[in-house]
Amino acid sequence: MDLLHAYSKHFDGHATAEVARGAAQSRRPATGARRTKTARQLRPSEVDDLVVRYQKLGSVADVARQFGVTRQTVGMHLASRGIETVRRMSEADITAAAELYREGHSAATIGRRLGFDPQTVLNGLRRADVPIRPHPGRTRPHDIA
Repeated sequence: MDLLHAYSKHFDGHATAEVARGAAQSRRPATGARRTKTARQLRPSEVDDLVVRYQKLGSVADVARQFGVTRQTVGMHLASRGIETVRRMSEADITAAAELYREGHSAATIGRRLGFDPQTVLNGLRRADVPIRPHPGRTRPHDIA
């Protein structure tokens, strides 16, 4: 074998033992090592738990973190069970928010009271053509002279 190997066009001068040792020390990851992350598959009982947890917490992001899946996966499972994850402000909510805003309450205070994010409150107020007050302590680019 050594003689045949020595006359091979691929022979680079290494001894056969060195070639064998080099092959044994491959740079490839072990066969058990995973290179890519695979999606975690939820069992039907876990999806049931996910639904209950969402109904308790009301936050897709928190549920996703607890179950080790993406927000999209949580949304998909909830949608398959007929649960809507996006809560929009109704006309009644916008009317109540506008009234509170005109009384001087902040978007954050209104959001906490009605169960919405402050930005959602501001978006609803804009849709209702309510003039938005400037944020205290913040200057807008057009305010600078």
